[in-house]
Amino acid sequence: MSVHNITVPYVNVKDFDWGFNRTGPLPWNQTVWSILAVFTAVPLWMTVELTIWVFYVFRRWSGLYFWSVLITTWGVTLHAIGFILKFCVPSCNWIVSTTLAEIGWVSMVTGFSVVLYSRLHLVVRSQRILKFVLIMVITDAFLFHVPTIVFQYGVSANKKTHEYYLPFMAPMERVQVLGFSIQEVLISAIYIWATLRMLKGSFNKKIRNTIMFLILIQVVVILADVIVITLDYCEYFTLKAVLHSFVYAFKLQLEFVILNQFKDQDREIGIGYCEGCEYSSSA
Repeated sequence: MSVHNITVPYVNVKDFDWGFNRTGPLPWNQTVWSILAVFTAVPLWMTVELTIWVFYVFRRWSGLYFWSVLITTWGVTLHAIGFILKFCVPSCNWIVSTTLAEIGWVSMVTGFSVVLYSRLHLVVRSQRILKFVLIMVITDAFLFHVPTIVFQYGVSANKKTHEYYLPFMAPMERVQVLGFSIQEVLISAIYIWATLRMLKGSFNKKIRNTIMFLILIQVVVILADVIVITLDYCEYFTLKAVLHSFVYAFKLQLEFVILNQFKDQDREIGIGYCEGCEYSSSA
């Protein structure tokens, strides 16, 4: 395709601005646009796959775990579509693209924290710990989502507001991505700690190996957060924004790995993974 037929200017990869300083649509570069296309298409397909799994796995379509997984799944899609419209479709109204991206972001990020919280009851019996985690998730949602959304609308509106909100947007972006990542790491750490306590019980070798595998998955989730944080702090916001959807879709895929592991071991462990699952012993 000829560069002259593109409605946006061409920029070399080495000169590409991945941060917040850029205004307007994304400049044309085949490599950059190909990366964006891949990491937008993959989570969209994963959303379809995850949605099918949600309705297949759960016998009763209700409960906190069911709705948090479903909302997080479609938050991934809204986030991906919102940013691809914002970056690559100059004719799209900035309010529409920003609103889609921010609704998707809230549903995806806080939604996943609710997913993690909703399965803590499997291994945590302390109501104090469970209440602490719930309060943390709600508090962080207000502390990090609200100002970030306000600043995001500000930098997206026009050049004048962009210049005004830019000094606030960049540090807030780093604070929120680190804050939400710490939250997920903390919830995962509580899960790992409580799971390790279960290892002291009289489980057979097969169940112990399963629990260790679940711990390994939690570590992989933490490493995925490290990738997002690194991109943000290196000012690769555009790449991070697109990769973010893929990372959370990947985390949800791992969540179903955990579901399958508990499904296989449910009878031996003696607990149901979540209310409404077709294999839950309490269903």
